[in-house]
Amino acid sequence: MYISNSTGGLMLQTMLYLANQTSRAAVNTLVDLPPAQKSDGNEVKCYGVYGCFPLNGPWTTETRQINVHPQKPSQIEPHYTLYTKRSMDKPKFIDLNDPEAVAQMGINPAGKIFLVSHGYLENGNIEWMKELAKTLLQSEDEGNAAVILIDWGGGSNPPYVQAVANIRLVGAITAHVIHMLYEELQLPDLRNVHIIGHSLGAHLAGYAGYHLQQDFGLKLGRITGLDPAAPLFSETEHIVRLDRTDAEFVDAIHTDANPFMKGGLGIYQRVGHVDFYPNGGSDNPGCDVRLQDYMRSRKSSVFLSMQEFLSCNHIRSYQYFTESIENKCPFMGITCESYEAFKEGLCSRCDENGLLCMRMGMHSYTDYKELQAVGELRANDKPPVLYLTTADKKPFCRIHYKITVRVSGHDESTMHGGEIGTISVRLHSKTRSKKLTDHIRFSEKAMYFEPGFEYSALVTGKGVPDPASYASVYWEYQTNFLNPLTWRILSAPRIYLDYIMIESLEYPDMQLKLCPLNENAVISGTENILQEKYCK
Repeated sequence: MYISNSTGGLMLQTMLYLANQTSRAAVNTLVDLPPAQKSDGNEVKCYGVYGCFPLNGPWTTETRQINVHPQKPSQIEPHYTLYTKRSMDKPKFIDLNDPEAVAQMGINPAGKIFLVSHGYLENGNIEWMKELAKTLLQSEDEGNAAVILIDWGGGSNPPYVQAVANIRLVGAITAHVIHMLYEELQLPDLRNVHIIGHSLGAHLAGYAGYHLQQDFGLKLGRITGLDPAAPLFSETEHIVRLDRTDAEFVDAIHTDANPFMKGGLGIYQRVGHVDFYPNGGSDNPGCDVRLQDYMRSRKSSVFLSMQEFLSCNHIRSYQYFTESIENKCPFMGITCESYEAFKEGLCSRCDENGLLCMRMGMHSYTDYKELQAVGELRANDKPPVLYLTTADKKPFCRIHYKITVRVSGHDESTMHGGEIGTISVRLHSKTRSKKLTDHIRFSEKAMYFEPGFEYSALVTGKGVPDPASYASVYWEYQTNFLNPLTWRILSAPRIYLDYIMIESLEYPDMQLKLCPLNENAVISGTENILQEKYCK
């Protein structure tokens, strides 16, 4: 049986969650998910200092049927767990009712303060949050950072519509926690405060940023939305969802932006000062696998593995972000008219035609500020959308290469005719270490190469040997009994190339034009060396 993870969605995940939380008898009634307790649409519910929460106006529309208020704080019972480099094994808990204790918790007022929030069906003990916290702390010098995990697991359970309502209140509570830190630590501002939220947690971060401005006149330094949730948030007003007005800098990584009916859980529309769409924003490499293959290689419980399978694209966002913190590979994205144009190699150099390049993930704010400083990005410019490609497994980051193949049009090539096959390249460094890249494939599938024509593509590979000087080129010949063009009886399969041009998005100084010696043919099944000095 083949089940694609693109057929997942909130219903399947909720059913799996309930199956893992309930008795076998209750599992038989999973199709009847628990309804949310409806509220009067005109009623406004208030929770003391945290404010009032109406249901009318932008909160309930024809396309956004929200008919419930947030549950009480005592029902959601959010927890704020503090980690520092010295206390990874012994975290501390922040209590809004004990503000004086904050000064004794080891938070450096001059350092960075990160808050991390989970999404639907999760809680603050989930492994990816702890891994992210540890990676953030390891990336900073001793004592220079603190990470606070927001655990709102008491309000993230089904039904989904109730969880959506609950994050409004948790966002307001989070704003009060941050304001308490601001007061007790005597922070000059919130520039060093950064909320990282996944799925519903991304919108929770937006609400926190909104309440900080409305209630305390403070503005967050940064919010990172990791595949912000789409259901009940797509095409809503900015007050309802994460928006660039919620912090000084808002960046978003979109990884599951397929339509909801096709299993997509992430929002497609732009929400930040900069939005990244790795692999086009959906259908990430490594996620299109068969269920039985995924379960065979699983490392966790059946239920967690099923949730990971159904949410593979959705969870890629926090996997990419976590990897971006310390990985020397830059996760470089570039602006382009569309993802299709990006794949065709039409946007492959940061210094051409006003294209912008920024690193996705942890370091995007640094690049954003640098582009502003040099005048390449102005305040009134349309927020940029950036594309990049990743690998199918960790490490996900890859280097982008634009490869241009020119098939020779000389007499011997023309007489030989076109060929069907694939080309791959391995770059060699000039250094004595003789480092090589892996095989960089020009195309995944065989294609037709016609004499006198030029073909381009943007492809990915591992790190480039710096500096690169020449390349090994491999021609893989594809035989098809039904296609006479592929029939070869006496001669070895070959293709005649004028040159191969190789450019790197990440390394702008790299631009190699490599040619075969004496215009010799590139032979199938052998290593063919192409060098710059062979070009006429």
